[in-house]
Amino acid sequence: MKFKVFRKYRVLSLFFGIFSILLFSGVTHAQKFQFSLFGGLNHVLEYGSEDDYIFAENDFPVTPAHTPVSFGAGFAVFLTNNIGVELDGRYTLSSKVTLQDPSDEDTIEYDTAKHYTITVSLICRFLSGKFRPYVVLGGGIDKLLVEDETYTSEYGYEIEFITPEKTIDPLVSLGGGVQYFFNDNLGVRVDIRYVVIFDDPDNVNNLNVVAGVCLGF
Repeated sequence: MKFKVFRKYRVLSLFFGIFSILLFSGVTHAQKFQFSLFGGLNHVLEYGSEDDYIFAENDFPVTPAHTPVSFGAGFAVFLTNNIGVELDGRYTLSSKVTLQDPSDEDTIEYDTAKHYTITVSLICRFLSGKFRPYVVLGGGIDKLLVEDETYTSEYGYEIEFITPEKTIDPLVSLGGGVQYFFNDNLGVRVDIRYVVIFDDPDNVNNLNVVAGVCLGF
């Protein structure tokens, strides 16, 4: 397990190192900055396994798929017409799910944790006119916003959820989208990214879809 965690952080360190080289070597030649505001949905795939069930410790090991609201902002520096580096932050709200105890099929209605992500991404646009499709590859961190909570199950048991010791995890993202500019400064944007959060014991896989406005200057 320590080796796996070390590899995750080593890959992220290399990733951010490459971004730093690109940014500081090309920022003086940057042709444009871009600021974006966006909102949409974050579909979280099911994670966990019934094999992780532990009586009175992990009674509800599987979190089903759910789709909370997500919104955020991004700031990009374009080193050329088509290559840029973007820093973005996204905040994801909670979502209500039904958890089930695999031993007796007891259930609870549970509110998933709110969280935010900070990501640095390399953007590659294919066109430089009004219509600008692009692909992105990024890495960053995810921060859970959680507190100890107690729920009452369908069978009347009190279930306590304790805040995990580790609330910050590394992540990687891959995706793409399209920008359409009405003029040199104002445009709209649709962005789709597949995000993997390296959590323990299970990675959390997300499909993030947002749309918004972008301002160039």
